[in-house]
Amino acid sequence: MPLMHENRTEYVSLMTKEDWMTGWLGKHGRMIIDILMVVLLPFLMAYSLIGENIHEILGLCMFGLFIAHHVINRKWWAGIPKGKYNAARILNTVVNLFLAVFMVLQPISGILMSKYVLKEVTINGASGVLRTIHMTLAYWGFIMMSFHLGLHIRSISAKIKSHMNETARAVVMILFLLIAAYGVYAFVKRGIGDYLLMKVMFAFFDFGESKIWFLLDYTAVMVLVAEIAFWLQSGLLNIDWKMGK
Repeated sequence: MPLMHENRTEYVSLMTKEDWMTGWLGKHGRMIIDILMVVLLPFLMAYSLIGENIHEILGLCMFGLFIAHHVINRKWWAGIPKGKYNAARILNTVVNLFLAVFMVLQPISGILMSKYVLKEVTINGASGVLRTIHMTLAYWGFIMMSFHLGLHIRSISAKIKSHMNETARAVVMILFLLIAAYGVYAFVKRGIGDYLLMKVMFAFFDFGESKIWFLLDYTAVMVLVAEIAFWLQSGLLNIDWKMGK
């Protein structure tokens, strides 16, 4: 009997720890992973400015975070065939599916032309084609990730707004609108549209430029695309609400 009592106590203790870890990961792990992915994104776009070896390491880290993100959010995949689809949900689903495809193909193309971390699996003689594929996927992935971020601004801002007064909210809104406005200039300045349309086959970098300005420009473009996603989603939600009346 004492042995059974000890086993039961140990079982309860293990379950408590497991439940605690699950709860902690569910609450904080998702946020930490998402923040790390957002921070890594502009650094990955810097490519040669940060060094190709560092780029490969950060790329593998991003892929690992992407997998972890989807493991934690696996219930979303299970819920795809369930429930009613309105315009806003269709937009969210289509963006997520395309982003998933980009985020799988992008690291695969990068691994196959790796020069440092995984050079053993490099396909010789195909670097030109793989570089074009990888670069195009990288820029589209950058846009899709920024758009995906914008679709979640509503839930993020809802948590933050409760800790801010009206003045602080207005200041933050104006600040992000100004950053988005600069993002239009940065988008044109960096020729991002040309990369998206495959008009440029090689990534061009000004090695005399400060890395900070490069990262700030791409961060501003991220904010711009996220703002576009937010307002598009808001418009679709408004249409869905009116149609449901």
